[in-house]
Amino acid sequence: MKKLEQFFEKKRVEAKFKKAGPGKKLNEENKTSTENASQRATPAARQQPAQSAQMAGQAALARMDAPKTGDKKMVAAKAQMIRDMEKDEQLRSNQASGGSSSGASAQAAAPVGYCDNSAPISVTGVFFKCSLSERLVPKSQLNEHIRECLMVQLATDALQASASMVHFFNKDKDKLKVGIDTICKYIDNVCNNPGEEKYTKIRIGNKAFQDRVVALEGTEEFLQSVGFQRKILPHQDGEEDFFVLCEEMCADLDRLRISKDILTSSEPVKPILDRDLRVFKPSPHGARFQLPEEFYNLTSEEIKREQQLRAETVDRNAELRTKAMRENEEQKRMRRYRYCLLRIRFPDGVLLQGTFHARDKVSSVMEFVRNQLVNDWQPFVLSEAGGHKLTEENSTLAELKLTPAAMLNFAWDATIMAEIAASQGSVQETEYLKPEVLLLLQSL
Repeated sequence: MKKLEQFFEKKRVEAKFKKAGPGKKLNEENKTSTENASQRATPAARQQPAQSAQMAGQAALARMDAPKTGDKKMVAAKAQMIRDMEKDEQLRSNQASGGSSSGASAQAAAPVGYCDNSAPISVTGVFFKCSLSERLVPKSQLNEHIRECLMVQLATDALQASASMVHFFNKDKDKLKVGIDTICKYIDNVCNNPGEEKYTKIRIGNKAFQDRVVALEGTEEFLQSVGFQRKILPHQDGEEDFFVLCEEMCADLDRLRISKDILTSSEPVKPILDRDLRVFKPSPHGARFQLPEEFYNLTSEEIKREQQLRAETVDRNAELRTKAMRENEEQKRMRRYRYCLLRIRFPDGVLLQGTFHARDKVSSVMEFVRNQLVNDWQPFVLSEAGGHKLTEENSTLAELKLTPAAMLNFAWDATIMAEIAASQGSVQETEYLKPEVLLLLQSL
């Protein structure tokens, strides 16, 4: 049996050599191969796979890698980025074909922070109601308007106006605290050492005074409102500028203490964000947004660059990261947007639009909607396009990733509606917005 196996093995080896063709010397050029190679046509260039094929391949690789690595988090991160790329691809396809047939599907396809320049202008800007003048002022003109109001107020209530200036125009909280503490120390020195002349004078050229007080806007106006006057006095071998407290205020220590309390207890002027209430007729463009730059903490160039880099972030997001790293990135993402434009679509297709801070909570949105309803006592729910209900009223719009713009759907609370119908026999389900709100109805 063994010899028979060896015989067949020998025959198999001989057959392989015969198939290999005639032999040749090692130093002999293979002319035939060269000629054949020259006669062969140049192969066609390999075409780049389609975007959809690439994404499908990435998804397949992610699935294949899962059992090998056992790293579910990495696979999940890859899958999420693939889904984001699919959304981008779907949106580009919609734009190339002239737009989506459904506003809701366009919203679902749009990446966070997407601004559709082909959409109708969603809002002309961000407006605030000034608490000093009761006027509506564009965000771009707000600081200048408040400055003018405070300058006018200086003529009638210099102490309060100047204290408000100090708090409003100085955004660095640490420097603001140091400056206020320094001014309070000057006032305390006068109050604690009555009659001592050296505490009633402040040399303006003093480095500490320059760095801590003069560097802050509004501090000179406050000192003057307290009773400090600019004077040139002898100092060492020359003369220098001083703030000198007038004799009247030196004798009225109670007024000095009140001035100190006003400075420490004052708050910045707080303009109120105007909701810029708009009501639109049913429109297929309801989920498409074009926003002004005020909505972003990024410049236009940064926004474009960010969109270009989306496809390059797959590997970075797939890397293992600590919880602190993920939370830090999430905080950065949330700080990209200042404001949020929301549209609430009612069952009859009417769209209610309002502007919010990105840090506003869901409860603020609920209150805004409730104030426009005929039956404002009747419970309702708001949900995203995918059906997810906004139940956490203490969550911010940024945390829910609704910034910078989103479409929400309105519906009466089904459970409560059933209870009302059971007790009353019928319930009004088709009447939504107040008549005075519907007077604002316009085309999108």
